[in-house]
Amino acid sequence: MVKSILNKIGRRGATAVAAVALAAGGVGLSAGDASAVGWDTLGWHPTGHVVSVYAQPTTKSMKITGDLYSYPGSQDAVDEVCWTLGENINSQGNVWYRVAGVYSGTYGYWYGTGYVYGPYVDGLFASHQGGLASC
Repeated sequence: MVKSILNKIGRRGATAVAAVALAAGGVGLSAGDASAVGWDTLGWHPTGHVVSVYAQPTTKSMKITGDLYSYPGSQDAVDEVCWTLGENINSQGNVWYRVAGVYSGTYGYWYGTGYVYGPYVDGLFASHQGGLASC
């Protein structure tokens, strides 16, 4: 059957069909998670806070890795996936970022799902102006 189709459309037609199929497949593969922003270095929008990584979007849950630092020049970073609502700390809001990993200049990379408090990470820049979508 494939051979009869190729005979009808010819070599150039088959090449065009293959190119379109590959392009369409590439677009589908490159779309990924529409809400993901990716790595955000804490020194880019420093808040002067220590940033802890929690199992849930509340300080009542367990810390799951070491602290990060949101200071000018900090190379600590979080791999932001989306934002969600959680505990309101010191009346600064209840927006938390779900992360897929973190980088610390002190202890290196940690990968897994965690939550960091948005106002301490970047003053909510990612959720207000950086394109980070709601979970």
